[in-house]
Amino acid sequence: MKCRNLDCFSGKRITVFGANRSGIAIAQLMHDCGANIALTDTRDREVLPAAMDQLDGIPVEYHLGGHEEPCIANAELIVVSPGVPLDIPILIEAKKRSIPILGELEISASLCKARIVAITGTKGKSTTTLLAAAILEAGDLFSNVVVAGNIGVPLASKVTSLTDTDIVVVETSSFQLESTVTFRPAVSVVLNFSRDHLDRHGTMAAYFNAKRKICTNQTSSEWIVLNACDATVKSLARDTAAKKAYFTDDFSNINEASDVLSHKLGSGTGARLQSKANNIGIYTYKDKQEHWICNIADMPLAGAHNVRNVLAAVVVGTIFGVTPVNMRQAILKFNRTHPAFEHAFEKVGTINGVDYINDSKATNVIATCAALESIEATTDFGEGTKRVFLIIGGLDKGNDYEPLIELVRTKVKSLVLLGEQTQDIKKAFAGCADMCHTSTMEAAVEFAWTHAKQGDVVLLSPANASFDMYKDYKERGEVFKNAVNSFKPA
Repeated sequence: MKCRNLDCFSGKRITVFGANRSGIAIAQLMHDCGANIALTDTRDREVLPAAMDQLDGIPVEYHLGGHEEPCIANAELIVVSPGVPLDIPILIEAKKRSIPILGELEISASLCKARIVAITGTKGKSTTTLLAAAILEAGDLFSNVVVAGNIGVPLASKVTSLTDTDIVVVETSSFQLESTVTFRPAVSVVLNFSRDHLDRHGTMAAYFNAKRKICTNQTSSEWIVLNACDATVKSLARDTAAKKAYFTDDFSNINEASDVLSHKLGSGTGARLQSKANNIGIYTYKDKQEHWICNIADMPLAGAHNVRNVLAAVVVGTIFGVTPVNMRQAILKFNRTHPAFEHAFEKVGTINGVDYINDSKATNVIATCAALESIEATTDFGEGTKRVFLIIGGLDKGNDYEPLIELVRTKVKSLVLLGEQTQDIKKAFAGCADMCHTSTMEAAVEFAWTHAKQGDVVLLSPANASFDMYKDYKERGEVFKNAVNSFKPA
């Protein structure tokens, strides 16, 4: 969809599906564009978010408590929030009636005058989005640098204030991308791809096809940034006309990971790790120039996964011409105060020499892998050297636990299984670590507190969604933190 003009929706009858932040923001935006708005949600008004108050005074036709036929009866366009599956019966009926169905991201991007950097991946989207924004801010090349999207700020709430001298960094999920048609960012970034959200997409192919939409409309005027060490991600180079830039943290595969990272070619753009003078540093390449950005030992973000996030963000900065000095300053000053970092490898505290870490945001296997990778490995894997009490479990979205097996075997002292859906976990990790089943978070934390010794780590990194027991991962993380704090000395 190509619009750029707010008036193109004037007078249209538009039904918005989903009264969450994105739905409320797009309803407000469409009203500002002169559209006639209907809003439908499966929930009743009393349980809808307080943000609904933003629509007070706007003539919205509400269809709450379910998606019934009247909500689409007069619709000329349907706009879906990311949380609304596209295969529900009412939307299938809408397709039969040839009513266009688009996502909030598609509509918002079509109206956005600012350049868009879109970032996706199974893991690391929020961190990379904020890092890229910090680097672009440090470059002082745009009037404003704005963060939006899946990170908690709908793009719809920002587009009317953005100009062509601004830039917006948008975290994009597969749920947002699957309902796009003409979405075409100036720069797309794909961090990684692994099994997730099969409860929504059904198959890995469908999940990948949703992610692929970030780049399929791009032309040779735009850029795509790809993880050269992820074969599935790297394959996207064949699906887009965009100029390619790569990042890699793989020393052993440094030259074959991507030809554009080879010094011999000289004309590529990308970022990689390199060891010089006993320091492992991040280096960028562009126009036959190599530039040192920083040493990873000096970065404020711990973990191998965050090295990859920094590499990706540095490539974005390189594309736009941010100087190495400014990129270095942005990375070294970066902090974890943004709400997106809450429940993401968040240290809750240390009790009797045991660290307690809240990684409730880890709702898939790759995220839990990253968490375990971030905890220093012991040099001796003999008896008694494992350090981690891993609290794992929740609503399974179609997990394959294979990538976790070796990490659990070498780092996990005890698996603390949480919830009732634990049969697959028990089966996958049989013989890898001791296991304990608990029915509540409080019991899980109490078990870890009772058995952990000085130097151990108690890690909540569930590898599953939270909806079996909690409203969302945030509530799960809060319950964990409260349980940990109850054991702190008064």
